[in-house]
Amino acid sequence: MNVHPLFTAVQIQDAVQTTANKILAYFGSEEPVIALCLLNGAIWYTADLLRLLPPNFELQTIRISSYAGSESTGNLNWHSAPPDCAGKRVLVIDDVLDTGLTLQSLCAELHKNGASDVITTVAVNKIGCRKATFEADFYALECENLFLVGYGLDFNGKYRNLPYIGYIEK
Repeated sequence: MNVHPLFTAVQIQDAVQTTANKILAYFGSEEPVIALCLLNGAIWYTADLLRLLPPNFELQTIRISSYAGSESTGNLNWHSAPPDCAGKRVLVIDDVLDTGLTLQSLCAELHKNGASDVITTVAVNKIGCRKATFEADFYALECENLFLVGYGLDFNGKYRNLPYIGYIEK
């Protein structure tokens, strides 16, 4: 498969810096914040983002999946439970927002479990493919509805390690 470059490593890093500044302005640097990384795709974005934020952001992870190949199944598979977030502020970090189903379900679960504040950020906001009425609070990059790979985004587990974001034609 050919990967067509979309965002360079420099464009990604500039966008992550801008997003980190916005997140810091929202949360501040004093109160603890759970930085909840959605595995596996958001590892790259989370690492870059947290290096730019102060130590009050405490990393935790969760694994939820909904994709089979290049399509969302619409069903969530919870591979791990959400963290104890009662009375805590949570920043949910994901690689891409497309259908919105995963983040909508996770945020609802975090609120149900007593989180005092749930804010979301994604590396890429894809336009025109929502199945849920959900939008991220912060996003680094935005593009049309393409099948993306690189910078944590994959196709059947491959291409995650590309230093840029590209797209493949299905």
